Amino acid sequence: MKQQVLSMLGLFLALAPLRAAERFDYHSIRKQPVLAAGGIFEGETHLRFGGKARPQGMRGFGQGWRGDSHLLWDGVVGQANTVGFEVAKAGRYSLAIQWTLAPDYGVFEVRLNGRVIIPQVDLYSPRVELAKLQEVDELKLSAGIQRLTIKLTGGNPKAKKYQGKGYLWGLDYLKLTDLEPAPEKPVVEKPVLARVGLEEALPLMKEYCFGCHGAVKKVKGKVNLAELKGRGDYLAKIELSRTAAKVLGKGEMPPEKKKQPTKAEREKLRRFFDGVVEEYVQKNTTLEPAVMRRLNRYEYNNAVRDLLQLRGDIYPLPEKVIRSSRYFDPASGRMPSSVNAGNRTLGKFQVERQILDGVDPFAIDLQAEHGFNNQGEQLNLPPILLESLLKLGRSIVNSSQFDGYTGLRDTFFKEGGEPVKKRLRPFLERAFRGPVGEAALDRYVAFHQSEQKRTGSFTQAMKNLVGAVLASPKFVYVVEAKRGAGEKSPLSEYELAQRLALFVWSSIPDEPLLDSARKGELQKPEVLEKHVRRMLNDSRSRALSENFARQWLRLDQLITAVPDFDRFQVYYARIGCEQWKFGLQTMVEPLLLFESIQVEDRSIMLLVDSNYSYRSNELQAWYTRPDKPFGNRGNRNRFNTNSQAFHRRKLTSRREGGVITSAAVLTMTATPLRTSPIKRGAWVATVMFNDPPPPPPDVVPEIEADDAEIEAKGLTIRQRLKQHATDESCASCHAKIDPLGFVLESYDPIGRWRDKYRGGLPVDASGKLFGDKEFKDIIEFKDALLERPEKFMRAFSEHMLSYALGRELKVTDKPAIDRISSQVLNDHGRFSTLIVEIARSVPFRHKTGQEERK
Repeated sequence: MKQQVLSMLGLFLALAPLRAAERFDYHSIRKQPVLAAGGIFEGETHLRFGGKARPQGMRGFGQGWRGDSHLLWDGVVGQANTVGFEVAKAGRYSLAIQWTLAPDYGVFEVRLNGRVIIPQVDLYSPRVELAKLQEVDELKLSAGIQRLTIKLTGGNPKAKKYQGKGYLWGLDYLKLTDLEPAPEKPVVEKPVLARVGLEEALPLMKEYCFGCHGAVKKVKGKVNLAELKGRGDYLAKIELSRTAAKVLGKGEMPPEKKKQPTKAEREKLRRFFDGVVEEYVQKNTTLEPAVMRRLNRYEYNNAVRDLLQLRGDIYPLPEKVIRSSRYFDPASGRMPSSVNAGNRTLGKFQVERQILDGVDPFAIDLQAEHGFNNQGEQLNLPPILLESLLKLGRSIVNSSQFDGYTGLRDTFFKEGGEPVKKRLRPFLERAFRGPVGEAALDRYVAFHQSEQKRTGSFTQAMKNLVGAVLASPKFVYVVEAKRGAGEKSPLSEYELAQRLALFVWSSIPDEPLLDSARKGELQKPEVLEKHVRRMLNDSRSRALSENFARQWLRLDQLITAVPDFDRFQVYYARIGCEQWKFGLQTMVEPLLLFESIQVEDRSIMLLVDSNYSYRSNELQAWYTRPDKPFGNRGNRNRFNTNSQAFHRRKLTSRREGGVITSAAVLTMTATPLRTSPIKRGAWVATVMFNDPPPPPPDVVPEIEADDAEIEAKGLTIRQRLKQHATDESCASCHAKIDPLGFVLESYDPIGRWRDKYRGGLPVDASGKLFGDKEFKDIIEFKDALLERPEKFMRAFSEHMLSYALGRELKVTDKPAIDRISSQVLNDHGRFSTLIVEIARSVPFRHKTGQEERK
């Protein structure tokens, strides 16, 4: 027997390195070209271009151009422009090019990767029209970026020179066909396990669970399993059953010091409770209704900005951590190597100053305890806020800077041209996110007429009309048509457009979304996916970082973090006569990582562990030279408070990378004089696993606020908390969150690495994850997460779906989460896959009667 055990141990040790080596490299996930059906690269959307190449709308020239636009370039004879497209694998391909013809288009030579593939193509035509699709011979392409160079060699004698000196070309799309397509992988069906009945689970519960949750005298956690007599009782207590399945799956129950079931017994218990949940979901398909709500402050700003085509925000938004957007270009698929950005906490004038004279924001909307600031319960409209919104709409259009700030000055607001009613129809349709009836149109036309008569100005009357629109309940409220109680139905086309825009852009739908809604096509899966990918390629998708990521990471907690000034003077800086928190610069780092994952369509697993980060020079020194990060400059005039250059840096240590070990997270989860494994563990449980611990008891035994007092007793914070956790009211929660916090004990209260405490005692960062995965430090902790990626991917999917729906998730959302997280896992956590799958999900595309506010 002993020999068998030794042999098995040897086999395990031999295989362990192999398994680690075979773990998927999540850094290999990159943005892929967004292809329409048939492998089509649209010129203005999917090709990489620069120089004088630019998109041009073609709707005014007729129909036929994909997306109603193409890519346009102009130059003189001898000049060339190169566009790029990407192929995923090497092989044989055929290429076809859809050109545009026009009176001022030239004659060109076309090369692919330096080789001539079209010696001459004449793009002249007496009128603007599409050319016949030009086929190119078979090509052998390597994987990666392909470069198509289009050189102007002359002009047709009949062609008119552009601006008197050169010619143009127009490119609608490239069609690439793989002549050696890979065979489709067979779908492997997961085996359906037989349902575990109560008669099988009950003996195991009696042996392992009833000691705490079935005792006669005292029942822990107010959970008495002995009271549940039949399967129907477990269905009636569905939240209990769901929680039981979760804690069994994570190995959190039974507690570590209690008798443990075998792996097979634990799995049988989990399958019983999982089966109860599945049965409940099958019988209860009604979705949780969303509570009718208003736009939050961030959404209102974006909606007004997009509706009125403003050059920027209407008022300062402290919610925006990063004060720059010029670098954010998701269509390029690349984040720049260096980003110049201000920080709301580095430049107070950026928060306090008005953007438009006389325009002030309404109060900030608070984040839900376990959610986001777009949940209906958080967004009521008290009378004082209603009054503010009435004033706000008028103050925007009447600001002295408004005329130069809006792109509608010479069209919508200008007298002459289209009749008012014709102007108002598309404007109101977009503002109200739905069709506008004739009666409503006539009321607004009449209002304009009366205002023009009163003010004597067509433009001022239009401004007053717009001010009224911006305060209208149809603009301010997010409304979905009611259905009968408990009745589930698909969203209308316009409601789906509204949900998509609020989810991806935190704004209102644009014309392409509304156009698909008008045609009744938005619910079609292929149309829906195309819009989602188009929206992700739009700069407005930065809202996912500004609004979702900031709240998901709980970064606002860093604002109120106050490391002790005497002990952590390096966290503070003296700029002139003002005191600044230099450490608040750390807020930018995790958000730039998130944005790089989004823009480059990388794996969300890089949020767990990444080999790069964006840091300023000072922030880099913060990590690499914690003893003296700023050289001889001390804490005076160390940095520019208005803007900092954050450089993309390769990380040399896995102690860094991802969001868990970022200085921002580590600082905001500490206390002024010591680390807090409890706060850090609760943050990891809530943010990374979407499993927030329950609130602490009303009376919690205090522990010392200063680690010096703890070390004076010869104890580490870990040993002191172990004493604290002997209290029965604390033990169960500590067993869950302490390992998640202790693994971060190697970082001091402001996020710098340490091997020992200040008093010289060694740091112990070891623990156990998922009930069976032991780790000794943060690197092994990250490895444990990377080996079980489904844990984080599911939790992150739950956070994102909750944000997309604007409500907390319920047990009836489980089938959607199962499908979303499965698809994300199959695609190795690709960011765009998550967003597309959420948009496709049943809860996102359906509704149950919207609840009135209570």
